[in-house]
Amino acid sequence: MDFKLPENTTMIADTARRYLKDNYSFDTYIAQLDESNHLDEGRWQAMTDLGWFGLPFAESVGGYGGTLLDVSAIVQEMGAALCLDPYVDLIVSPGKLLEHVNTSTSLSLLEKVIAGDARVACGFYDRHAGYNILKPSLRLNSGRLSGQKHIVSDGGCADTVLLSAMSGDELVIIVLPIEACDVERYRLLDGSRAASLTLDDVEISEEMILCRGEDAKQAVLAWYDYLCALDCARMYGASRQVFQSTLEYAQTRKQFGTAIGSFQVIQHYLVDLFIDLQQLESMLLMVSVKAESDCISERVRATAGAKAYYASQAVIIAQQGIQIHGGVGVTEELNIGHYFRLITHCSLSHGDREHHITRFSQVGDSAHGGI
Repeated sequence: MDFKLPENTTMIADTARRYLKDNYSFDTYIAQLDESNHLDEGRWQAMTDLGWFGLPFAESVGGYGGTLLDVSAIVQEMGAALCLDPYVDLIVSPGKLLEHVNTSTSLSLLEKVIAGDARVACGFYDRHAGYNILKPSLRLNSGRLSGQKHIVSDGGCADTVLLSAMSGDELVIIVLPIEACDVERYRLLDGSRAASLTLDDVEISEEMILCRGEDAKQAVLAWYDYLCALDCARMYGASRQVFQSTLEYAQTRKQFGTAIGSFQVIQHYLVDLFIDLQQLESMLLMVSVKAESDCISERVRATAGAKAYYASQAVIIAQQGIQIHGGVGVTEELNIGHYFRLITHCSLSHGDREHHITRFSQVGDSAHGGI
């Protein structure tokens, strides 16, 4: 089936593809793996100049009014290039949450994010809380905050963090300097940088609380679904590149004097990969449209279904790609193994397959989409 994307979205995708081809090679990725700070000033400024920082946000808050489909076009190209620059972690993720919170304080901080003057990360996953982001274990008691946050994707350089916590039975979203926490930074499976934060009786003023209660829940849920859609976009870009690399390898790698792509079993594998890739593309287009819906049940059904499907089929594409490459597919020198790690990571971030199957099955049973 031929899907016609909006002309503006196609232009954004083409620009992103050219930019990454000229500025981000596999060697750049390998070098960046060992760096503790993933924010390269030159590429960061280039993204600003391209308008990527303002693209995801409405014109009313200083953005360019781009859709999730537009942002998805950029993120899938970043996935195809194995790009570790923290565009999603430090711009899209905190920016969308601040936009959904929609208070004077949050919008003021959002302006700084769009201008590239603030490096803000989101911390919504707690030890022992699993993927349940609506009931964090972090507690705010009498103006004091104590607990731990894990897997705070911050590119290794965030100076501010948005945190979720419980104040009694009420969810609150708090902004505070990351230096107020005990920070332990590390590398994740896909090569990106993240941190674990420990807060020990940190004093929280009323001005640091962005919102609370039902407003906080709805902001977090909208943020969560948006990020799930971008996980799918990143996996699609990586899966597309796995297929292309595997196809080229099958056409050039010879055994018994002939290219392995001429073997019937390899041809069957490649056809299956192509079909799976087409289905992933269709699912991505669907979720890129519906993950911004104001209807909670429609949004949750789309994001949960897409993420559950990607967590299965995108991983299979990566596994089959390595299988066809053979032993060389798991070496550090070849990109195919790195794509496998990226796809595996994205299949688990913001909820694994089982979590999203449960969410999908509970649509309509809860206003919070099963989280």
